[in-house]
Amino acid sequence: MNYSLTFMGMGILCLVVLVVAGCIGTGPKDPQGQAPTPIGTPVMVGHIVVNESQNGATVYVNRTADITLKLYENPTTGYQWNMTVTPGLVITNDTYIPSDTTGKLVGSGGTRVWEINAAGTGTQTISAVYMRSWEPVTGNETAFLMTVIVQ
Repeated sequence: MNYSLTFMGMGILCLVVLVVAGCIGTGPKDPQGQAPTPIGTPVMVGHIVVNESQNGATVYVNRTADITLKLYENPTTGYQWNMTVTPGLVITNDTYIPSDTTGKLVGSGGTRVWEINAAGTGTQTISAVYMRSWEPVTGNETAFLMTVIVQ
């Protein structure tokens, strides 16, 4: 009888048992031993950063939460974001950050950054229209809309 093959077979069998045992379980748990929150369940947060990919989204935040909104803008063409928020939200900062910090690229765009604080509870909205201030609104402008549920 070849003992080296027997020991190798036992080693492989032990390895298979360990791998299978590691794949069976109740899943991850948080520190209090609770199962994770199911996907699709609103999770309350204290600070979020959003951009154009969240256009049309609904977010859930705690009261006094901060929202940082970043949208591309090129004011050298006359186009700028015209932002409005409902009374339960407060814009605490509005800053334009040029992409070209050297100032050598004439006509280059950048990012408009707003800091918004959730001051009141309930359903709030952030809406913005990208347009030239001297042109009439036609309804074809680029728009951003986000619903903010503040609890």
